Amino acid sequence: MMEGQRVAKGGGSKLPWIITGTVAALLAAAYLGVCAWASGKDAILPNVSVAGIDVSNMLVEQAQEKIEAAVDQRASDVILTLSYDGLEETLDSAGVRVDVEKSVQDARRIGRENFFTGGFQLLSHMLGASTQVPLAIPEDDPAVTGLIDRMREAVASRDENHAYELKGDRLEMTKGAPIAAVDWDEAKLSAREAWQDAFVQLLSEGGEQMERELLLTAVTQGEGEEPDFEAIHRELVCEPRDAALDLESMEITDHVVGVDFDVKQLQNAYRQAKGGETFSIPVTLTQPKVTKEDLGGHLFQDLLGEATSQVTGAASRLYNVTLSANSCNGKIILPGEVFSYNDTTGPRSVANGYRLGSVYVGGKSEQQPGGGVCQTSSTLYYAVLHTELEIVERRCHQFAVGYVPDGMDATVYDGGIDFKFKNNTDYPIKIQSWTYDNSRGRFITVQIYGTNVSGRYAVPTNSVFDVVAPTTVYEPKESVPRGELILDMEQNAYRGRKARTWRTIYEADGTKVESEEMGSSSYKMRPNTYFYNPADGDPTTWVDGKPPADPGTAVDPGANPPVDPGSTVDPSTTNPSDPGTTSPVDPGGEGPADPGADPGIKPPVDPGIPAPVDPETPPSSDSGLKPLDPNNMAG
Repeated sequence: MMEGQRVAKGGGSKLPWIITGTVAALLAAAYLGVCAWASGKDAILPNVSVAGIDVSNMLVEQAQEKIEAAVDQRASDVILTLSYDGLEETLDSAGVRVDVEKSVQDARRIGRENFFTGGFQLLSHMLGASTQVPLAIPEDDPAVTGLIDRMREAVASRDENHAYELKGDRLEMTKGAPIAAVDWDEAKLSAREAWQDAFVQLLSEGGEQMERELLLTAVTQGEGEEPDFEAIHRELVCEPRDAALDLESMEITDHVVGVDFDVKQLQNAYRQAKGGETFSIPVTLTQPKVTKEDLGGHLFQDLLGEATSQVTGAASRLYNVTLSANSCNGKIILPGEVFSYNDTTGPRSVANGYRLGSVYVGGKSEQQPGGGVCQTSSTLYYAVLHTELEIVERRCHQFAVGYVPDGMDATVYDGGIDFKFKNNTDYPIKIQSWTYDNSRGRFITVQIYGTNVSGRYAVPTNSVFDVVAPTTVYEPKESVPRGELILDMEQNAYRGRKARTWRTIYEADGTKVESEEMGSSSYKMRPNTYFYNPADGDPTTWVDGKPPADPGTAVDPGANPPVDPGSTVDPSTTNPSDPGTTSPVDPGGEGPADPGADPGIKPPVDPGIPAPVDPETPPSSDSGLKPLDPNNMAG
């Protein structure tokens, strides 16, 4: 140092500050670097867990897989019970919906919320600090929401206590005390937190299950609302219902006593009562017509009606009558139900077991499946006429039949004409129908069983008028020998006529109640048809019953003369269609009975011969229920 030079005072004191500043800058830069590293780090910070599940240093995908596995394995083992003043509801933990993705994102967000604090959080977690992230459960989670809703309903029902009960002929009700108001939003939040805490404890402590109880308390007191009196009325009021027979189980269902009460009377009594007080009002009870005990003791006990007719014709026809009778046998018709013959017997087809028989198509006989089934429907109708059952649908044949009285037949046809009647009684009815053979041939019997409480019975009668004898017509046919007339033996002639039918109702002691007209039946006439050779000319022009002489043809002097158009032929037992219809209809019994036909069911029933009944003379209670004598029937 040169002489005279002066050293600056205090010049050496700036160095520490320079050093400190440099260090601080380096530290700040280092910290910022740590913050930058923390914010850019993909993995979750160390010592971070989600609901007790360690996800330290895991990537998002890894953390999600681990949490989902834990939730799937143990979530249902948490038993959370919500309690309030003696009421309890349990959370269905299996239904708790956990938002795993949000839970993992919340865990990854640790150290990344703020750039400048991220470095500190990273360093602290690296040095041992830890963070517990709860499982994210949506606010609208159905399991938790359902738990709160169930408890809310239970509290309202108990605290409002609008309890009511039918006791005999009184409606008893207890007016509820003031209700306790609970903060249900807070309760929902507490339930989610309690479940999370229990789940964390389950994972940390292990064990098979973790039970946790959450106690609710009332925050405020308030008056309960009045009950919905109209809703109570709709709930309790009912019409009386009779006991019934269940056709599937063949068991008798319980009857129901009708209930009714005055809504205004209930409302006024409620408003006059004090909280917690029990009161009652009268109710009107209406007993059903048929109780379970009544039905069980009187089921099918009475024969309501019966009819029998003789079955004639070819073997196939006899078979079809038996088949259709068996279809109706055992049929049960409940009160108010309508019996349909077509629905019961099913389509008359070969596939359903029916054989070819004579039916009428446009007034001509043809062979089609099901010929003969009209005798079953007619015999059934005749049996129904011996009861008070309501006739819903019935149509007469085109030509009169001989197996039931005129006006008491019922023709049927698949998909069109049907025979229907309604069970208008209070009890089930049952049809029993079968065919059988005896010394006089084959017969069909139909019986209708039910419950005849009153003892009344019915007797059908008829009146036949406007009888028209068959005329004679001639049809040309090349195959007929010259000079001859051949009677058509397939198309029988029928007398035309009309019939009016009544059903007279009698009391059990024979007192006449009423006579009901069941309608009129109109049966067409069908002429005798003769075939002739067209070469002989119109038979109506023949002289002395012989065709005009043909030089090339020798005329047999013994040839059949033309038939007198005024002659009559007693109609045979047939079963044609309703007037004007062209639908195939069973023509009835034609041809001799075949003893080899299926006899069906053969109970020991011998059709008797009933005495004639004067409609103005009260018959006995069993009049008209005897089997018909097939040799003494009209037609």
